[in-house]
Amino acid sequence: MQRQPTLLSSCARAATAAEARFRISAPAFGPRESRIIGLDEQSALLVRDLAGKPWGGGRFLEFEAALPDDALLRRASGGTALLSEELDGADAVVMIAMAADSAEAASIIGDAAAARGIMSAGLVLPGNALGEARNDGVVAALRPNAMVLVVLREADDLPEMLSALRV
Repeated sequence: MQRQPTLLSSCARAATAAEARFRISAPAFGPRESRIIGLDEQSALLVRDLAGKPWGGGRFLEFEAALPDDALLRRASGGTALLSEELDGADAVVMIAMAADSAEAASIIGDAAAARGIMSAGLVLPGNALGEARNDGVVAALRPNAMVLVVLREADDLPEMLSALRV
């Protein structure tokens, strides 16, 4: 007996009214209110470049300085802002780092996101032109401060990673 492939539309038509009650009829995910923050000078350059591309709701920022109980950020679009203000209404924080000296920034941002129940991700970029990960220190800095930690092989993977996070 030869079997015919079951098409997805066939399955949808075959469902009974009782089965249809369990279908999810909610709309697709809405835009995310992400904050993408470059933690060091090298990653800040990438953040500025990415900010010029079309995104669905992300704000691109650079870590400037630690303040008592807060941090000063620079908007890629210009001007400065406080971390506490930028986290209002945010549902995700993506920290991008290339240098190991970003530990203080990661700690401040990670703690602030955790205190507000905001999902935090750390993206570690390769540290030299050969694409070799000189990132042990960066990983150690981000590991305790990010719920999700991803080490990228190439900086060119960054836009795709941000798209996957629905920035």
